[in-house]
Order: sequence, then C-alpha cells, then structure tokens
Amino acid sequence: MTIADIYLSGDQKRNISHFANIVKIAKSDGEISNEEEELLKAIAKKYQITDDNFKAIFKDPEYYPIRAQLGCEERIERLFDLLKMVFADHKMRSMEVSTLRKIVIGLAFSLKNVDDIVIQAVHIDIENCSLEEFQKEIMKVNPI
Repeated sequence: MTIADIYLSGDQKRNISHFANIVKIAKSDGEISNEEEELLKAIAKKYQITDDNFKAIFKDPEYYPIRAQLGCEERIERLFDLLKMVFADHKMRSMEVSTLRKIVIGLAFSLKNVDDIVIQAVHIDIENCSLEEFQKEIMKVNPI
C-alpha cells in the first residue's frame, strides 16, 4: 500500500476492491485468456484504475479485501461485471463459480439468497443481456 492509497475516497477504494474481485475470477482457473485480458483493461478504464494499481492488483488480487457496496442496484451491477469475466473465455469452471460465490457473499447479498443468486446469475446469457434485464432476473431471487 502506498501513501497515496491512504487518501483514496470510499468510491475509489470500492472500485479497486471490485476490480481485484474481477481479477480473482480471471485468475481462478490459472490462466488469463486474451478475451479476459481485454475485458480487464476495459473494466479498469471504466473504474478509473491507474496503471500502477492495475499492475499491483493483477500481481496480487488477494491483497485487496472485498468491500460491500452501498445499495442493491450497485451490488447487482458489480455482479454483472463479475459474470462478464466468468464468461469472457466462453467457459465456466468450478473454481470460477466457487470464487463467484465467495464474492457474492462479500458483496453483502443476503446469505439465505447467495446460492439462488449464483445459480440464477450463471444461467443468464450474459453476452446477450443488458444490465437492466440482469437486474430484473436477480431481483426475482433477491427481492429488496
């Protein structure tokens, strides 16, 4: 952790944490495909992750704790990003699902709904689904 990290805002810290979660998913099968790498770069840009933070997170994503998101919609959006990474290489591995489950818990979804959320999420055609459609589907198993 650098001295600059101490002065990050709450949103910046959550973005870094979320990006680290996505890197954990990408690395969970032991390799990062070209599609996954491109998606990581796009997500880093979306969340304003600096090059230095990108390199540090990529090297050791486990260093960064999972931070709960503020609202349900924001948590679902983060889950949507995570699923894009799971399916970036067009394969789903059990390690990715296991890591996804842990992250869903870390995102502060209700523990009684975690398995239903993960099952619902992995059955959605994420490549052909908008964020709004995804939110509706997840809300079916995780009502507010």
